[in-house]
Amino acid sequence: MASLCLACASFGLAVCGPPAYGEEIRRLTFAQLVDSIRANFEVTQTIKSYNGKEVEIHGFIIPAGPPDLSFFLLSRVSALGNYCCEVPVGQDETVYVYAPKGVKVRYDPLRVYKVRGAFEAGPHTDRIDGFSLFRVRNAQVEEAAGAQIFKLGETSAPTPQK
Repeated sequence: MASLCLACASFGLAVCGPPAYGEEIRRLTFAQLVDSIRANFEVTQTIKSYNGKEVEIHGFIIPAGPPDLSFFLLSRVSALGNYCCEVPVGQDETVYVYAPKGVKVRYDPLRVYKVRGAFEAGPHTDRIDGFSLFRVRNAQVEEAAGAQIFKLGETSAPTPQK
């Protein structure tokens, strides 16, 4: 198994299996992704060093594929533009997420989600999904605890009950 993982790593393929016991999962932010973009969509070596490693990133789901959410975009802003009518405008603000079919998550456009999986950085064109700079494969998706902004149907922040 170790030789197979070493072979995968030498060809730039995803690291085999989950992180070793006690190994910390790397947390990435959209600010780091924005800072990693250089001219002509080149990505810094620092971000490329995460290739094939398990990462965690938080953001808003933007459905872009099948209804089972096996493919979607993760963005720093909600598709509803809850940040002053702002919508994601660039590849540095979008991560393409590939999850197993039938992801068990309740979609809410105003909820922040935690995505964990194998990270890929660098220009890539998929014949179906198009051009991307950042991808997470074999993703696990769950609601980020305590990160809900509003409940659907509310027009302002909830008030604490006494």
